[in-house]
Order: sequence, then C-alpha cells, then structure tokens
Amino acid sequence: MGRRRFRVLVADPPWRFGDPLPGPKRGAAKHYECLTLPQLCTFPLPPLVADCWLFLWRVGSMQLEALAVAQAWGFRPPTSEIVWVKTVKDGSRPRLGMGRTVRNAHEVCLVCRRGRPERRSASVPSVFHAPRGEHSAKPEAFFGLVEQLARGPYVELFARRARPGWTCFGKELRS
Repeated sequence: MGRRRFRVLVADPPWRFGDPLPGPKRGAAKHYECLTLPQLCTFPLPPLVADCWLFLWRVGSMQLEALAVAQAWGFRPPTSEIVWVKTVKDGSRPRLGMGRTVRNAHEVCLVCRRGRPERRSASVPSVFHAPRGEHSAKPEAFFGLVEQLARGPYVELFARRARPGWTCFGKELRS
C-alpha cells in the first residue's frame, strides 16, 4: 500500500451477533468470521488524510455499536445516512428479509466525517433502490453514490469484491 493516504473509507464490518440462527445459511457467522465490538474498535485502519469520509454500514440491532466504532476510528457522529432499499431482482418490489419486530427490507450506511472533507456534489440522494445480491454484498449503485459525493482515493475494508479505482481489503475478497 506504500504511503498512499485515503480520503474515503467504506466499511461493512462483520458484526458479531449474540444469537445463533437455525439453518445452514442464516446468520453472518455462517458466511464469514465475525468480530466483537472491541475487535472492531481497535481494527487497524489504512492511512487516512486528516479530512476524510467514513461510510459505515450498520445493522438495525447494533446502532450504538456502530456509533462506538465510528468514534473509536476518529470520526464524528453521522449527520447523514444512506439507505439501501433492497428489492427483488427485477426491482418491482421490496425484498423482505429477517427482523425481530418488523421484516427488514433495507440497510443503513452511516456517513461520518473526520475534519472537513470536501463534498463533490450536493445532489446525492439519501435513499437508493437496488436488488439484493449475495449475503452481505453491497450493490454497485452504492459505490457510485460514494464516488459522486466524495473524491478518492478510496479504500474498502471487509470487501467482498475488487472494484476498479479502489483499494479493497477483505478475507472474502474476489475479483
């Protein structure tokens, strides 16, 4: 990685849940190694510039933990969120997932700042619709929004796939 310092950090942490789910595919721990809150808070970050963005995906049941991770990584609490409304493959309707109280059909990404990072565009929406893919994989539409909002260089932690123009790290990383 050399001395490159990043302006944008995207992270979809492998949150550890305290409740095992039945079945061979339900639950994050059946797809990848999960980390505890202390492990996430002390996770080594790549070099970042002083004025940078953090796009941190969180799950509904771990809102306070996500705020703790952002703070431990040196970012202010978010003033914005990006919401991904998950759809079925053809985009015609929401795709219902699991949920304790209501069936989740969305995911939330906290938009946090360190310093005073530049905002490239004032027209980035807070909500986008895209089909759900593999477990935990985020849609390309999200990365397009990040690039529209913030200038790189870009780095993604806990990445599932490589993408042009980005530095990506993750145990599940594939081309």
